[in-house]
Amino acid sequence: MVAFRDALFEALAHRFTVDPTLIAYGEENRDWGGAFAVYRGLTELLPYHRLFNSPISEAAIAGSAVGYAMSGGRVVVELMYCDFIGRAGDEILNQMAKWQAMSAGVLRLPLVMRVSVGNRYGAQHSQDWSSLLAHIPGLKVYFPATPYDAKGMMNRALQGTDPVVFFESQRLYDYGEEFVAGGVPEGYYEVEEGQPVLRREGGDLTIVTIGATLYRALEAADELRDAHGLAAEVFDARFLNPLDLEPIAASVRKTGRVVLASDACDRGSFLHTVASNLTRLCFEDLDAPPVVVGARNWITPGAEMEQSFFPQKEWILDAIHAELLPLAGHASSTDPTRGELAARARGGN
Repeated sequence: MVAFRDALFEALAHRFTVDPTLIAYGEENRDWGGAFAVYRGLTELLPYHRLFNSPISEAAIAGSAVGYAMSGGRVVVELMYCDFIGRAGDEILNQMAKWQAMSAGVLRLPLVMRVSVGNRYGAQHSQDWSSLLAHIPGLKVYFPATPYDAKGMMNRALQGTDPVVFFESQRLYDYGEEFVAGGVPEGYYEVEEGQPVLRREGGDLTIVTIGATLYRALEAADELRDAHGLAAEVFDARFLNPLDLEPIAASVRKTGRVVLASDACDRGSFLHTVASNLTRLCFEDLDAPPVVVGARNWITPGAEMEQSFFPQKEWILDAIHAELLPLAGHASSTDPTRGELAARARGGN
């Protein structure tokens, strides 16, 4: 089985063999196969100057990557935790994002920044900040949730000259491919940029996810099918920028209902932008307003409380029951806000 981390390795190893300018670095990148074993085997494949450890300075990592890319090289750098983006704010948001456009394309930025989205590590190491990066013009934002997409999207990111922020959920590094027959292909392939992918067909409602929440959504779709006889159509967005909304809009026009879920905090989530655009595109076909399910609008707790912080299957079902489609026998107990909405919808106090 080719796991998520192995799929990333295959894409990176291939590019190292065909592009002599490619280098990769970050904190603990060369030792132990990298922080999350994505680089396992590359130490034996590459000389130190092509894969090396950096100082513990996210600003230095990002800033030097911008300089190397503008000077004609291709670079992959890693921020060990998404939460440390703030340590390189100017380097990512003003330099990495803007130099290619400000130079009218004279300067190229073939730069991929791998960013791990953590869990189990509490307030400063377990945040999904993908929405923040999607807000910044000039950055492409990828967020695969399967091994097939991890390899194909990394291949795509390493092919162009635009700076790409490549999010990876730590929950998924050990996952195998569940959706593509035969698993991850051995050879080279790319995933078409900006295209969401349909993970399950259905006609009663649409569920859209970003990142690891895909698997929670599929659990919810299973319960909708088994307990309520409803067929949910499940989309994995895969991309935040660019993102072609038309395939999702076509589904929403068919089903009339849509719930969107990710591990980003609900307040300010990129999925609210998707929801507003779907409202505009599908207004005449909607039976209810789109609903966004995100993490609590609070500081990430320790591992023992994460199920009360990040979206779970039950949260998606609660949102559907309260705001889209009442589910017979369903008790909204996991999310008080959703429960109150459901009670009002049923005429309760």
